[in-house]
Amino acid sequence: MFVQESVLFKDLGPEFMGEISEAAQEETHAQDQVLFQRGDPADNLYLLEEGRISLFIEEGGVLIFSVDAPGEVFGWSALVEPNVYTASARCDAATRVLKIDRTALEHIFEKNPREAFLVMKRLAGAIGQRLARSYEAHLRSRTDLRTPSYG
Repeated sequence: MFVQESVLFKDLGPEFMGEISEAAQEETHAQDQVLFQRGDPADNLYLLEEGRISLFIEEGGVLIFSVDAPGEVFGWSALVEPNVYTASARCDAATRVLKIDRTALEHIFEKNPREAFLVMKRLAGAIGQRLARSYEAHLRSRTDLRTPSYG
């Protein structure tokens, strides 16, 4: 199943992966469909199979992050307290995802602490990369505002 190709779950034990694959549900969504809203309870982790997702925050402006690589994870707030989505997710095209219930993941992680540690370590790395990209985009936008235009 596709879940094994995700960076979070790559090269983990077959028993663990079997449980994860069993818990995963494939869903298809139409363009412009909203999967979750910022502030909603984070009940599911998602893996992109096909399509494109915008994660966005609208608060005094719009901050957008795109998810478009197969296997990329989003909705990670399901694994991090307080389990509330920090952004909204909208399909920018017809999209296919794997959805994994938070409670099911927690039970699987409790039974498989070694694999759970590796997944959480990889998740921390993915969050760190997104944060760094957000910082870079923010700094570029601030620099663009300060650069005089001579035209």
